[in-house]
Amino acid sequence: MKYSQLFGKTQRQTPKDETSVNAKLLIRAGFIDKLMAGSYSLLPLGFRVVGKIEQIIREEMDKVGAQEILMPLLHPKAIWNETGRWETAKEVMFQFKKDKKEFALSFTHEEILLDLVRKHVQTYHEFPLKLYHFSTKFRNELRAKSGILRAREFLMKDLYSVHTAEKDLDKYYWEVADSYLKVFKRVGLEAKIVEAAGGVFTRSHTHEFQVLSEAGEDTIYWCDSCDFAQNKEIAQGKSGEVCPKCKKGKIAESKSIEVGNIFKINGNFGRGF
Repeated sequence: MKYSQLFGKTQRQTPKDETSVNAKLLIRAGFIDKLMAGSYSLLPLGFRVVGKIEQIIREEMDKVGAQEILMPLLHPKAIWNETGRWETAKEVMFQFKKDKKEFALSFTHEEILLDLVRKHVQTYHEFPLKLYHFSTKFRNELRAKSGILRAREFLMKDLYSVHTAEKDLDKYYWEVADSYLKVFKRVGLEAKIVEAAGGVFTRSHTHEFQVLSEAGEDTIYWCDSCDFAQNKEIAQGKSGEVCPKCKKGKIAESKSIEVGNIFKINGNFGRGF
């Protein structure tokens, strides 16, 4: 295709209310368009890039035995009440009423996945179950000022696995973590696995995939000699101290961007299902 026929050409100006450097560059290059704070359209160039990234992810998900599905974005209140998260996660959810019924737009899909499992799994021999999908997520971000890095509406790939034994879960957990590192490496990112707090998804600590960048909103402490790394939220050490894991390296402090995460859901999370 000739450039003259391309929809979404380069621009000299960016929206006056856009403060994010990443969004300014992508808008000027003709990859995205801003609708409002935290909401962007993918133009042909941006859409092609996302498609190529999705294909890389699919290839790595296939290698760990995951099957692709697609779950709905509109959820009834009842499904979220089964885990209690209609109330506990309401600050991040977009909730609304229609014809005296209450609904939410998806900010994650654990409840929907568990509903599928109880409907379609007939015997424990069908476990472990490994399902993933690409879908739009809606989150009521209070600080939607970081362009596509922290948006209110965004595309995400989430993988869910269900196991009958803790040992099997642990094994697959680190297989997936390694798979994610391969994805990031294939797209040119050197990511670190960083221990972090659980938030609205789990009470246990999680593992984030962080890329060092001065443009990042997170702060991590990491060892210059081993794989030890913690988010500032839970870090006990300080920059310059000896690494508590290897006892050899020194702890460094860096700004970073979270590009993914992985976590185990509490054992009683799905009891309502």
